[in-house]
Amino acid sequence: MNILSDDRFPAAGLAANSNSVQRFPVMAFDRFMGRLALCGVAALVLGAPVGAQDSAAAAAAERTATSGVFSPEQATRGEGVYKTSCQSCHAKTEYTGDKFKTSWVSKSAYDIFNVIRTQMPEDNPGSLERQEYVDVVAYIFSLNAYPAGSGDLPADDDGLKKVKIDNPPGALAFLRTARPMAHPRVTFRK
Repeated sequence: MNILSDDRFPAAGLAANSNSVQRFPVMAFDRFMGRLALCGVAALVLGAPVGAQDSAAAAAAERTATSGVFSPEQATRGEGVYKTSCQSCHAKTEYTGDKFKTSWVSKSAYDIFNVIRTQMPEDNPGSLERQEYVDVVAYIFSLNAYPAGSGDLPADDDGLKKVKIDNPPGALAFLRTARPMAHPRVTFRK
């Protein structure tokens, strides 16, 4: 028995003879796929400009830490907060160099802000003002040789999420200054 010839498909207009029963699913599938393809093309054509604008706006709003996302004044304020609230428990080396890179590169400024805000100071987490936590993040960026810019690091969650932490500027400096090396088995005659 053909599964399409039973009474489960009475509204589909299936004829009783076997030729129409066998052809109907193929024809219906072809029509369906044709309509689906047409809808997909229409969605791509009509939706492309809007989607391109949205992604361009989102990309334009995103910045990397090396693009100067904090001001020198903000880093100075962050240093003051660090000295009064953080220095007694944390050395600067905990937030610089390889420790910083392995923990924070490829994450956002919001990620580091959120960890500090929810866990520090250890004896009273969340006790500082929001702006003070943001200033500490700016200070940590300055410790890692990120360049200062003209404006402050944003204090809102969305603004912090748009700041991506990339490799600190000095992280790849050895590649720029490295001298070409000879193969260890090759000797040069004078």
